[in-house]
Parts: sequence; structure tokens; C-alpha cells
Amino acid sequence: MDIREQLFSKPLPSNRTGAFFNAFSYPTKISPESIAVYIASLTKPGETVLDTFGGSRSTGIAALLCEHPTSKMIELAEELGVSPVWGKRNAISYELGTYGSFAARTITNRLSSIEFTKTVEEFVCKAEKELKKYYQTKDPNGEKGEIRHVIWTEVLLCPNCKTELAYFDNAVQRNPVSFNSSIKCSTCGCETNVDDMDFIVEDYFDSLLQKKLKRKKRIPAWVYGSTAGKNWDRAANKDDILIEKELENDSYGGDIKSIQWGELHRRGYHYGIDYLHQFYTCRNYFVMNTLWKMTEAYDEKMRDALKLLLLSYNASNCTMMTRVVAKKNSKDFVLTGAQSGVLYISRLPVEKNILLGLKRKAKPIGEAYKLLEKCTGTYIVHNSSSRKLVEENESVDFVFTDPPFGDFIPYAEVNQINELWLEKATDRSEEIIISESQKKSLTEYQTMLTDVFCEICRVLKPDGYATVVFHAAKAKVWEAFKGVIDESGLNVRLTNILDKKQASFKQVVSEDSVQGDPLILLEKNMVRAQKLDKDGDWLKEICNRVSDENGDERRIYSLYVNECLSRNVEVKYDAKKAYEIIRRLRKV
Repeated sequence: MDIREQLFSKPLPSNRTGAFFNAFSYPTKISPESIAVYIASLTKPGETVLDTFGGSRSTGIAALLCEHPTSKMIELAEELGVSPVWGKRNAISYELGTYGSFAARTITNRLSSIEFTKTVEEFVCKAEKELKKYYQTKDPNGEKGEIRHVIWTEVLLCPNCKTELAYFDNAVQRNPVSFNSSIKCSTCGCETNVDDMDFIVEDYFDSLLQKKLKRKKRIPAWVYGSTAGKNWDRAANKDDILIEKELENDSYGGDIKSIQWGELHRRGYHYGIDYLHQFYTCRNYFVMNTLWKMTEAYDEKMRDALKLLLLSYNASNCTMMTRVVAKKNSKDFVLTGAQSGVLYISRLPVEKNILLGLKRKAKPIGEAYKLLEKCTGTYIVHNSSSRKLVEENESVDFVFTDPPFGDFIPYAEVNQINELWLEKATDRSEEIIISESQKKSLTEYQTMLTDVFCEICRVLKPDGYATVVFHAAKAKVWEAFKGVIDESGLNVRLTNILDKKQASFKQVVSEDSVQGDPLILLEKNMVRAQKLDKDGDWLKEICNRVSDENGDERRIYSLYVNECLSRNVEVKYDAKKAYEIIRRLRKV
């Protein structure tokens, strides 16, 4: 069997674990180790790999890792039945986003892992001397303790008597944890569905903006801390509220940075949030801003590494997007980070002790540096659009890329929480996306994406291949993508499934999500298959072909799309409609 056919005969696993996944957050990621097996199987040592949508740098890291394969890479190659030729590869990536390109350059700058670890320890030690006092509090016995995290709560309005009701106190049960869908007013006894209650709006003086504003009222509800190494928790008190007020009344520093809202703005939980600092409690914005300034004392390479450390923890764990969730029969809340790919703030936002978090976060980044520090391949990162590449004609051996999926994730809007710290937000005029706020329809999206794929065809060597991961639940988006391929001069050679072992937030909650992203191998200089007059009932065909144990309807949809792409026929069905048909077929 041809090695390409062998590679594409089994789903490509992509585990969302390990040093590279945990090093820093990004809306979507593919395991570099999985990509590396493809690169090492389809290229030779010394050849060049291109990623036109660099994102979180997975392809670039994968190319570098080919020189020193990890045990996971070797195991995966055996599982797929291929024998890659390991050795040095070179990589080029284009990434429009400021955060993605910064992360890619920083994590691949071959910094010594020992030096990084030592510097982080020194950095955190200095930070604790200056900032630890802001996380001091009293434990349940009145002794001096340290905050681990604080659960805040929204304050709601009783529609009958106008009493202010803290959501935590009135809708949350502990031991085991559960959430009530309605609240009974402690004053008048009126019971109201939580979703039907208005939130309280309060006036405050913003010391950074130097003006009076309005915001959604949130107060500390429950404090988790430690004293002499022993953990404890207690209800928040007046002193906890007072500490925040004192910081709020002071000028807590930093520059004024406006949020550019698009599709993700929600009047409810984003009320009063128009600037970066308003995504944080005053304490955590002050701490984050102080830490950011402290990085300037180091040389460029280490300064960027420390900034990456801060940003890796920032959006998910330093802002009010940090959350607690309830698991079945759990005695207490489970602490978790922000939901990926959105800017959601729950009714119970969490304020973490940033200093404690940095110590834990430094470990996977150090491990990533260790895996890369001996790699000698070159890695060029362009912080620019890939609609016009600087590479010469037929100069690239292989492409592995993961384009934006229509309107699936507004990357620029999501990533600005980190990019505003870098003082350079993404140029949204060049963002390839379907976006009402940007006035980009499916037509504009297809045109811009076609530009990129035409460039891929131009720079790809005659015998080179391009592997593309694509995800969509709407037939019209798949048809647009098929149109991109048609116009580019590239042709579908093989299709496969990228099996992400852990689904994204949107894939979990969406009724029409897709599991197992289609993985498409493209080549040039082949005659495109003629479109058939009648495309047949390929969805039914796939259903009959797939065994029950592998018959998840979301996976079947991906296989159906793959079949349509391979045969150059119309993708007739949205995922939601396809699922209805699949369920009906299985009842027969």
C-alpha cells in the first residue's frame, strides 16, 4: 500500500494533552506530535513545510520535532502502520493574529529549559515579595491566610419587591453542589425563574478612565484559602469587599485599552465591559499589570518567554471568564478556566491567585522548551496574511494547515484579551471569516480563502502535497470550501478523519456539531474528477458502511463530507439535517 494511502486509512488521533497542548491556551489546537508523523512520512529530511494559518504554531513545532521524535510520535507511527524518515525539517508559518505569531516565535526560540525554569523561579519570588500582600486575608479562625481563589456572584433583582438577591446565596446549594433554576425572595416570598430576573446595575468611579460609569453588580461570595499549608474555605465578608473597593478607588495603573466587540458581545454578562481592565477584578488587573512591567527587566528572549507565561495563564485564569462548575454528586465546586473560543462570563466568575497559578503554568512551558532546544531546523514566522506569500514558485515541499472554519470562531475577537497586552491587535480587515460585524459574507470568505489556496498551489512543488483540516456543520460552507479547491488548481487525492480525543466547548454543546474533522490530502497537476450528474445517496451509503461501534452520527457526517469531496459532488446536507436522516435510517 502506498504510504499516503496507509496514512489516510486510519483516523489520525490528536490528543489534547501534553506539554505543547498545556503550554498556552488557544481556541483550537491540533497535537504537533500527530502532525509530525504526517510530515515525517510525506517529506524527506531537510525539506520545507508551510502552514498558511499558523494559529498556535502546531505545524511549525511538528516540523522541528521530526529531528528528535518523542515516544508518542514513534507509538503513533506504529499505530498507523507507517515508517517515517525522521530528521531535520524546516518550517514557515503565516499567522495574521498577533498572539498566535508571538507565541509561535517565542516557544520555538530554542531557549534553554533550565535557564527558563530558573528565571521563572526568580521572577515569581520577586513578584511574591511585591504582590503577595494583595492576596492576604483572614481564615475562618481569624488567623492570617492566603487567598487561593474567590467566587464572585451576580446580584439579581426581585421583580416583585425590588430586593437585591445575590445569586450565590439564593440559587446555589452546596454539598452536593447544585444550581436552582428559580429563586424565592427572602423578603416577599415571590419565586421567579433566574433567567427572567434582571441584574442589578451599579454606579462606580473608574479610576483608570477617571470617570463615573455603570456596570453589572458583582460581589465576593465565597473565599478559598490556605493557612500554614492547610486549605480552608469560608463565606466572603465585609473585609473582602473592602479590599476590592480600596484598590478600585486608587489608580491601579496600566494603559487604557478598548475592547473591539463583534459577534461575541452579550448585553447580559458583558454589560459595562468596554475596556480590557473591565474583564478583571481590580486586584487581578493590578497584579497582571505589575507582572507585565516586571518582565521588562530581562533580555529580549527571556522577556518574551515570561510574557508568554503570563499570557498563557491570562485569558483563561486571570479574568472574570474563569469559572466553577458542578459535577454530579460533587461536594464542592470544580474550578475550571474560561470556555475556549468565546468570551463568556458566568453568574459565578472566579478570581484566582495569579501568583500561585504561574508556578504551575511554568512547568509545561519548560517541558516544551526542553523538547525543542536541541532541534536545529529553521522556523520562520510571518505575522501577516497568507493571501500573498513571499516564497518563490514551487519552493515548498509540503503544507499542513488548519484554515478558519467560516464563522465557527472569531479568533481576532477572542484573542484580543491577550493581544491588547502585546499592544497590537489583529488586523481584522484581513481576517478570513464569515462575520456580520465585519460585513464579510460567505462570498467574501470564499474569495479570501481562494486567494490563500491559489498561493499554496503556486509555491508547492509539482510532487508536493497539502494536508488540510477543515470543520463545518453547514452544507453551504462545505460547498464554498469545495469551490476554493476547484479554483486553486489543487485536487483531492485522499480524505481522512482527524480524531480529536477531547471535543471543543462548541462541539460539546452544539446540536449540529461535527466530530472528527475531515482531513484532506490535496495535490496538483492532476485532472479534477468530473462532477457526476447524479451524486447518489452517499449519506445512506456511509450509514450502511459504518459499524455500530463507530457510528456516532457526528463522525458519520464527516465521513459523508469526505465522500462528497473525493467524488466532487455536492454536499447536500447541513449536519443537523444529516443527523435527522441518520436517526431515521437506523430505525428502519
